[in-house]
Amino acid sequence: MPQDKFATAITCIDGRVQQPISDWMKLHLNVHYVDLVTEPGPDKVLSEGPAHLIEDIIRRARFSVRNHYSPWSR
Repeated sequence: MPQDKFATAITCIDGRVQQPISDWMKLHLNVHYVDLVTEPGPDKVLSEGPAHLIEDIIRRARFSVRNHYSPWSR
């Protein structure tokens, strides 16, 4: 899998945004695949909590980083 490059996106659960986000990341970040961590209203959850939802988003993003070597940032 080293030749397969992944990125991770934290995004809304709304399916209408997932493909455009994935396409943009593939084009601009030079990756082959995008792992999507979806949550209803992730910006509000990450800024206001509750803490258990923040931890769940972080857990899922870490899974992508650890298993697909997706970097936290580029």
